[in-house]
Amino acid sequence: MRIMGNDIVYKLAHTELAAIQWLSKDSSDIKILSLHGWLDNAASFSQLAPYLSDYTHTALDLAGHGLSSHRPAGSFYHLWDYVLDLVSVLSQSKQSVWLIGHSMGGAVAMLVAAIAPDKVRGLIVLDNIGPMSGSATERVGHLQRAVNKMAKLKQGRETSYPSEEAMVLARMEGFTKLSKAASQNLVSRGARWSDSQCWVWRHDIKLTFPSPFRMDETGVEAFIQEIKCPTLVLLAKDGIYQSHPEVVDQRIKQFPWVKMKWLDGNHHFHLESESSFEVATEIKQFIDQN
Repeated sequence: MRIMGNDIVYKLAHTELAAIQWLSKDSSDIKILSLHGWLDNAASFSQLAPYLSDYTHTALDLAGHGLSSHRPAGSFYHLWDYVLDLVSVLSQSKQSVWLIGHSMGGAVAMLVAAIAPDKVRGLIVLDNIGPMSGSATERVGHLQRAVNKMAKLKQGRETSYPSEEAMVLARMEGFTKLSKAASQNLVSRGARWSDSQCWVWRHDIKLTFPSPFRMDETGVEAFIQEIKCPTLVLLAKDGIYQSHPEVVDQRIKQFPWVKMKWLDGNHHFHLESESSFEVATEIKQFIDQN
């Protein structure tokens, strides 16, 4: 099930971000803003949208993804750059929103909830428990690898495909496994026909480079402790934290106000047809109760 939304564009002082918007079917004043994960796009929420039709729901293409603008040459994609983008979007309205973030989008949403509490009515995080962290001793190596990769970048080196179907099959076998239907949703917004007469990804190739910097665990926990709004964390039983319960336990303890639940499904449980209804039901109940 999928309800097509309307494509919209947010014109910010420093960039333009595309989005899909599904308008509320009634007079509810509750607004949801959703943020997808790394190398996904706004279509990541197309399966959830029909179940959230009581609210005005907007799903962003984060910078460098989907139909949004890419960062300039020489620019990285830091989490805090996404935070600036999102705060700039939220500043265009006086009304606070419910933030839903999946994976990397969940980490961004958590940082925004910590620093802009007046803009965030509530927070829902899908298969994420905060930014990836690293130790101080790892930072030299992280920065070295990232800078070397950026310095060697040559445009026009995108991986090409003979058809959209080939891209769908490739995306199914990505970093996290996807069903064909879920992959088709993402590819439909994430692929383009190039001047070279082949199919390529829309996302900025710089997104595939290693991160130049990661916060340490103390820093991550400091942000979590500043999230004062009602927070729901939904984790996938077959997701990225299934083998790291100790990370979940440690970070959950840092939230001032949180409900956490494990649900059936894979990392994209909100996009897969067999698990999206349960995810949506938990989201609706939490919003309606808070």
